[in-house]
Amino acid sequence: MEQNHCTTKTGKWKQLTERDRYKIEAYFQAGLKPQEIAAYIGCSKRTIERERRLGMTAQLKPATKNIKTCGDLQVQWVYLADVAQRRHEENAARKGRGLKIDKDHALARHIEHKIKTEKWSPAAVIGELCQRGWSYDVRICVKTLYNYIDQQLFLELTNDDLLYKKNRDKQTENSRHGVAWNNRDGKSIDERPEPVNRREEFGHWEIDLVVGRKGTKPVILTLVERQTRKSLYVLIKNKSQKEVLQALRRLQRRVKGDFTHVFKSITADNGTEFLDGEGLREAAKCDEVYYAHPFSSWERGSNENGNRMLRRWLPKGTDFSTIKPKELQQIEDWVNNYPRKIFDYKTANDMYAEAISCIKV
Repeated sequence: MEQNHCTTKTGKWKQLTERDRYKIEAYFQAGLKPQEIAAYIGCSKRTIERERRLGMTAQLKPATKNIKTCGDLQVQWVYLADVAQRRHEENAARKGRGLKIDKDHALARHIEHKIKTEKWSPAAVIGELCQRGWSYDVRICVKTLYNYIDQQLFLELTNDDLLYKKNRDKQTENSRHGVAWNNRDGKSIDERPEPVNRREEFGHWEIDLVVGRKGTKPVILTLVERQTRKSLYVLIKNKSQKEVLQALRRLQRRVKGDFTHVFKSITADNGTEFLDGEGLREAAKCDEVYYAHPFSSWERGSNENGNRMLRRWLPKGTDFSTIKPKELQQIEDWVNNYPRKIFDYKTANDMYAEAISCIKV
């Protein structure tokens, strides 16, 4: 049995007892580190760290030398077992009768795995369970799951594991130079038909480049189909027009269905790598190339959202020269098999398959 999932020696999912907490307090007072305490209690280091946050309390003590103080007292943060126990009981009382996550260990493990390992959001976890038919004893909603995580009721799951709890930078990831419309062989996004804008028609894509660590050349070409949110990723040597066009031509061998029906239009941003509108049309065998307004990333919202999903696995600063095509394909598969709230928790692959089947009819 792995220690990193248990809370006591006697049970994998048993909660820490009050007695355990007084032992932890004594160990902290003795100067032991969380990893050492975890070995004595029989749980993971992270469980001890979470427990320390639960029982952390400020105390005023006589000032010692070489420490900045207010008057003759100093503030010292210590772990107190009675405080931790009281807060634990308060959290347990807030769970609600019949909805205690510790009554269904299988559900708790499933949630932790999906969020921590597979990087799903709480909404995606609950939505996927509802979509396929709930198979666990305890049933909870998205709001309840967020509350459980806020209250630190999971053994190995905290708000730090939720990617979108933090404020997001609304700027585009890559700096772009604005280029006047009349300098491009393409149309303004203002000329894009309303059915395309409303996502009523399949086959219209948004294109972008995601850059790696500063000073490195490899980049990832990303395309997202607007109606189905299907994503395609291609690792290319650099952000030149030549590499972009070659990547689009290679995609013809990967895409199922009639390529001319799959690619009807492409919407790009102001990057110089996309300036060759005629080349883009030829390489993608599409009818039109539209260009968004300078510094208007929201006009390619599907692309921007897809890039954020890609960044869950390849955060900013990643050296793309170390990425193998197989790894990138696995990330692409993860994105396309991610349950989407907008599709009632069907995946982009589900929606894409439906759209392709309509073409074949």
